[in-house]
Amino acid sequence: MKPMQSNGYIEHSAKLLSSGQAVLFRAPTTEIRQERTGVHARVGIFLEVDGNQTLLEVHTFNIGRMEERVKLANAAHAALDGISADEYPKPQLRHDLSIYCAGLWNKYLEPLVAGKVKGDAVQDPTSFVIDPYIIQGGGTIMFAPPGRGKSYTALLMTVAADEGNTVLFQAHKRRSMYINLERSADSITRRLGSVNTALGLDPARELVVLNARGKSLQDISEIARRSVDEHGIEFIALDSISRAGHGDLNENRPVNAIVDTLNQLAPTWLGLAHTPRADESHVFGSVHFEAGADVVVRMLSEKTDTALGIGLKITKANDVGPKPIMAVRYLFDEYGLTSATRTTLNEFPGMRSENVSLVDEILSYLTHEAGSATATEIATELGKSRSRISEVLNADKRFIKLPREGRAVQYGVASKP
Repeated sequence: MKPMQSNGYIEHSAKLLSSGQAVLFRAPTTEIRQERTGVHARVGIFLEVDGNQTLLEVHTFNIGRMEERVKLANAAHAALDGISADEYPKPQLRHDLSIYCAGLWNKYLEPLVAGKVKGDAVQDPTSFVIDPYIIQGGGTIMFAPPGRGKSYTALLMTVAADEGNTVLFQAHKRRSMYINLERSADSITRRLGSVNTALGLDPARELVVLNARGKSLQDISEIARRSVDEHGIEFIALDSISRAGHGDLNENRPVNAIVDTLNQLAPTWLGLAHTPRADESHVFGSVHFEAGADVVVRMLSEKTDTALGIGLKITKANDVGPKPIMAVRYLFDEYGLTSATRTTLNEFPGMRSENVSLVDEILSYLTHEAGSATATEIATELGKSRSRISEVLNADKRFIKLPREGRAVQYGVASKP
């Protein structure tokens, strides 16, 4: 018995019956994983007639445990009709399932067999879906604290890629899908209309979206894989990684499983991630998030009275050289996003510090607590470096120098934010 791997499944026709029916074993590759206790997989047993398949039984289990295999085989055999059951005895079905499971992991790893690769010093340069943030055939993680505009930015990128729209990003046309685990379907519909408008497209333009609020990536991975196949998807955006559902994000194994699942779903992907509460400089969770991505983008943001500024800063990139921060201005009304245009960091000087929360912290401290303070006093109070505090104070026009009291320079707020 030699299982075959194709179209995201590892399957084998275990028994051809005289009626023309066949018993089929099948496991989706997205549901095969190595755990500490052994290999686990979701194995289905089907009855196939004229190309149509009827599920007899399915079970997710440790395929090395005989009692679990026996349980699945017995349940599937009980679902066969009388004639098929007589022709395919229960012990034979159990034996065939054991052989299938014994070869499953090796078949899963088969595409990874080492081979000789010839070097090519004049190979074509790196190609992009969104230049320079999303590499063709690679994974990107974009991170920021909640409420900073990540979802709008990801949706703008996804629509731009799907359309090949270059109004905001240097996008190259790829059939794209947005996986929404965070918001209601109505919210995504409204946001999509706003994003289309901001990119100069028909507000009713369609995008392939998988809405699964309240579900995890693990829950919907099979549906996502089918959607990728059905629509010919080349690029997916996931909102968000924090709802991937593989376990504690501070542990290495669940994080590797999330990255592996995304790699299996589509050749190119973007995953949104959050930051720790106390530190906005890196992704929340295991370092393997950043290790598993080809590009990591830190999303800076700063609010003014009329706009939200977004800064895209690449903190890690394979095959991409140093890039400047891209600044974008978002405008909103009561219905959502109305405009997304490129700007410069001069409009949002707080983003020059690479940490907008530091601006907010200083504003809050001076406005509600101290009234005025020196850079050294602010740095001590906020637990930050004095050089970073000074950089923000001197770059942001909302802060002013007050008359000296002795040698120290006092800072205050020019107007209440």
